[in-house]
Amino acid sequence: MIALSAHLGTLFGELAPLERPAAARAAGFDAVEAWWPPADDPGEWIAAVRRAGVTAVLVNADGGDLAAGERGFCNVPARGDDVVAAAVAAARVVRACGGEVVNLLVGRDDGGRAPREQLDVARGVVREAADEVARLGARIVVEHLNDRDVAGPLLPTPAAAAAFVRSVRHEGVEVLLDAYHAARMGLDPATEAVALGSLIGHAQFADHPGRGAPGTGRLDRDAFVAALARAGYGGHVGLEFVPAGPTAAALAGLGARA
Repeated sequence: MIALSAHLGTLFGELAPLERPAAARAAGFDAVEAWWPPADDPGEWIAAVRRAGVTAVLVNADGGDLAAGERGFCNVPARGDDVVAAAVAAARVVRACGGEVVNLLVGRDDGGRAPREQLDVARGVVREAADEVARLGARIVVEHLNDRDVAGPLLPTPAAAAAFVRSVRHEGVEVLLDAYHAARMGLDPATEAVALGSLIGHAQFADHPGRGAPGTGRLDRDAFVAALARAGYGGHVGLEFVPAGPTAAALAGLGARA
């Protein structure tokens, strides 16, 4: 059965990072996920997750300074080794917390080379990273990012992410389907879920417009989850929304089951 996970990069932001796993557990979640770094000391974050009795189902590899607009470097030839090392570091954290999924951001158009050339570079780097994290029992997902909020993402739609994943040709690389990013591009997340089918390795949800809690926008969370189930997906849907106030109030009535 599909269940919800609490994304600790956006939820419980009123608390220190090491306090968020326990807060998620108190709110009824048995699964969490996080951006990188999940805390100043990832080792302490692992301990906090374990103490809380939750599983970290997904951890992002280091994609740079997100606040400054960076979204990964798989397309940068000189950064290949850095990307692989970041994926391995995230894999070690997520495996220590009972999960297995690493979100590896592919990158933004650098404006100096053709996107096809950049994707060719990214393809090889992602394949190498997938080989390395597989040795740890982890797998990689790549996320599509809308081009309204992020300037020049190389994978702006679920279809673009799917085409990239198919071209990587590695069983340990799948798509992270994000309902908000899809809707921001004018797409129906449920339709995209059915189209992606078995390529879906993880899913995330925030309402649109506004990236708020389910019920604050126009997206139908239940329809999205039902479409994921029809596509054969049985994992977690990460709630990666930005609460308008205290997280507990935003979560009231949602529950931890999809």
